[in-house]
Amino acid sequence: MSILFVILFAAVAAQENPILLASKDFLNDVIAEDKHLTMHYVIHNIGTEVANDVVVDDTAGFPAGEFEVVSGALSATFDSIQAGANVSHAVVLKPLTSGMHNFVPAMIKYKNPSGDELVTFSSFLDNNPILSTTEYNRKHSPHLVDWLIFVGLCTPVLLIPFLMWHSSHSKYESLAAKAKKLKSSDLRSCVTFDLCISGLIGWVSEFHDS
Repeated sequence: MSILFVILFAAVAAQENPILLASKDFLNDVIAEDKHLTMHYVIHNIGTEVANDVVVDDTAGFPAGEFEVVSGALSATFDSIQAGANVSHAVVLKPLTSGMHNFVPAMIKYKNPSGDELVTFSSFLDNNPILSTTEYNRKHSPHLVDWLIFVGLCTPVLLIPFLMWHSSHSKYESLAAKAKKLKSSDLRSCVTFDLCISGLIGWVSEFHDS
């Protein structure tokens, strides 16, 4: 009976305290060395009391020798979080090394209205790969230099045959035009000659009849 009373008392006390639930996540699709990494934290107070002096600390998850803080901070302080409310925090980092990284939970400290300090932790992201610069460029860069080299190598292969064809085609059209012109000239000469002969025959016939 006494054990049941203790459990009920603890449950009632927990309901009267602030209860913080925190999520931790990264907003990037890919994590890579020397590329910006945005971490996002959301803290919900699902309890019935206000949480005071809330401190979010994630410095243990991102050692200074492995990550550089670009914007924001790995710790944040909130004066209070009302019951049923939530707050958020973000920090932009730059990984300095590649390989697997263990994204450990962030620690959240806060106080209840009585001044008692409470501690909780954010969600756990487990191990995630950080791509090296070389691997990231191979998978995600536009490969402009590679395309330029490819175009440079392909241009002579395509251009030289085209120029040869164009030269031959131009010569063929020129010869065809000349042949057509000569043929037309010969035809006119033949017609003129035929007319002359016909005229001469007619004149001889008329002269003979007379």
